[in-house]
Amino acid sequence: MSRNYPQVNRDLLLTGAFLHDIGKIQELTYNRAFSYSTRGQLLGHMIIELEMLQAKLAQLPGFPDELKILLEHMIISHHGQYDFGSPKLPMFPEALMLHYLDDLDSKMEAMRAHFEREAELEGPWTSYNASLGRPLLDSRKFMQGEKAPAKANAEDSSAQPAAPVAGEQPASAAPVLDMFSEQKA
Repeated sequence: MSRNYPQVNRDLLLTGAFLHDIGKIQELTYNRAFSYSTRGQLLGHMIIELEMLQAKLAQLPGFPDELKILLEHMIISHHGQYDFGSPKLPMFPEALMLHYLDDLDSKMEAMRAHFEREAELEGPWTSYNASLGRPLLDSRKFMQGEKAPAKANAEDSSAQPAAPVAGEQPASAAPVLDMFSEQKA
């Protein structure tokens, strides 16, 4: 992604990506299920991350103050909005990109988990997803068609499905759309 934006310092972006949620290792605990530690509940992962970063950087004499400030800002702004817990909004390219990549990852995981929970539904639409604020369309199911499952009866229970012709795509496989290569007429 950073190749498309030459003004983005890839090393800084990657460092922010590695550090932005590192405090969750102290914020959360696990004993049969995830829960918050007392420290995590009272401080939150962003404050914990700042403390962790400052402790490590104190061991590196001569670490550039400007870089430290940029890393601290990336940590405290990665939620991207005041309403989502960021005390500051992202104010430079790498911080903004980190926020949107983190947000995209969160939304894609919410979709994946929702599709998994509702995998047994016949149609391509899921129920309402509260975290995304909408029902979701499973595009793979949609591309395969909304065919109702065939009901077997006693007469055709011994019938075998026809074997596909060599080189022919099975009816259940979604076609692959390649918009960037030359199309054969």
